[in-house]
Amino acid sequence: MSDLILVVGGGTMGAGIAYVAAHGGYTVELIEPDPQARERALARIGKDAQRGGDDTLLTRVTVRAEIPARSSAALAIEAVPERLELKAAVFAALEGALSPQALLATNTSSLRVGDLAAALAHPERVVGLHFFNPPAAMKLVEIVETDCVDADALTQARTFVERVGKIAVTCADTPGFIVNRVARPFYLQAMRALERGVASIEELDALARGVGFRMGPFELMDLIGIDVNLAVSESVYERLDAERLAPQPVQRALVAEGRLGRKSGAGFYGYEEGRHARLDLEAELREGVRLEEHVALIGFGGVADDLADALAGRCDGLQRIENDEFLDLLNPAATLVIDAGDGSSDRAEILVELDRRYDAQTMIFADAYATDLAAIAAQLRHPERVLGFGVLGALGEQSVVEVVDADTTSDDALALAQECFETIGKAVVLVEDRPGLFLGRLVGGIVNEAMIAVAEDVASPDDVDRAMELGVNYPRGPIAWGREIGGARLTRTLERLARAEGEEFAPHRSLWVLDAQEGDFSEEAERDPMNLLGG
Repeated sequence: MSDLILVVGGGTMGAGIAYVAAHGGYTVELIEPDPQARERALARIGKDAQRGGDDTLLTRVTVRAEIPARSSAALAIEAVPERLELKAAVFAALEGALSPQALLATNTSSLRVGDLAAALAHPERVVGLHFFNPPAAMKLVEIVETDCVDADALTQARTFVERVGKIAVTCADTPGFIVNRVARPFYLQAMRALERGVASIEELDALARGVGFRMGPFELMDLIGIDVNLAVSESVYERLDAERLAPQPVQRALVAEGRLGRKSGAGFYGYEEGRHARLDLEAELREGVRLEEHVALIGFGGVADDLADALAGRCDGLQRIENDEFLDLLNPAATLVIDAGDGSSDRAEILVELDRRYDAQTMIFADAYATDLAAIAAQLRHPERVLGFGVLGALGEQSVVEVVDADTTSDDALALAQECFETIGKAVVLVEDRPGLFLGRLVGGIVNEAMIAVAEDVASPDDVDRAMELGVNYPRGPIAWGREIGGARLTRTLERLARAEGEEFAPHRSLWVLDAQEGDFSEEAERDPMNLLGG
């Protein structure tokens, strides 16, 4: 590949891509017709070069007012505003200027790359190279394949991405590609939870940070710009026509009011002093702190194992029962019974039985993701002492626990839940009793969308995970996260959500693969589980 690169568009993304290419050793011609925009672009590139300690980088960048009539560049990257007619005009000019062997790339995040390629004489040389903002800092580039792109073009694209020090993932030319599609539930499910009164904005953001997201969904929308986030949601929704991805009224209302986030001084939060009110939860495991309760723990699997390990040595006595057939062995003197079950089965009958066995002074905590506690309240002698909690995946990866503040739950039960979870180093957020609580619907929605994307051949499981970790700093790739939580557990959570809010939120049929051996996600594996399991 020639060392000459054309970058068309001198905005934030174009200037960032120009810097990345020059930093990778390429000679760059940056095309920008507006004189003031050219000055800003050079200033941005200079600042990035200064931060990177490369004082000679600007000598590899030339700014031009228009696309040359002829160019020896082997690659041109378009980074102009997201208007199809504008991008099409740029591509027509680039095709006339470059050789038929040159690679033409678009940095679009919302348009079909194939629509741009279709108007050209050589559509097979057109790819998407979707950088993330800011390009200098973000490691990910999505290489977008059209139906007609050839293998040489993809090889050229990957060579370029690797040379400039980025990590490439390959995806199909579908709405949102990988990141902007799989990330939609992070925002949309958060707004739905807010509308349903699950918790406050501050509490929902704190819960998201408590499972490893660097920012909560509301503070992140404010940072991105609520109008920008809405535009991406609208684009993905219009092209996929999937109701689970429909933009939410609260976001449209804020945009209509001009409350766009940090840039306007107000969004979901207020920024009168440049900062927003943030709920920082303290979760610290302190030596010597004990729970003065006799605890009986029922269940098997990840959540039960993690709770047993965390409580061992931190309460007056811990009894573990892994099989419901041995309930007769439960300690009659237990003052706290925690029913974790298997993480995916309805525990209504067991909870009714526990309520029958123990007097009113014994508290009963139950997994609120798997069981509808409100539905069994009328069957209980003492519904006030039955409390729902939410530990989604690995307890060690979660610094906060959702605790259900139901109408029937007593203050004593809520106080004991806070004491219990703080004893094992976990903060508590009280949430309303809604299917999936918050984290179940948030993370479950993300994992489900990732599995749908894989099933639709948008990208491979590894590329989906890599894209979400690098493109939006997720704590784990959604498919790896789904394996940790468990396909059956997520299926149960999403089934309850779908019954309450509509079949569009139902679990995808492929979630069972998350509980199988890692590897094949193919249709053949779906038809015959033994293919997936290596049998």
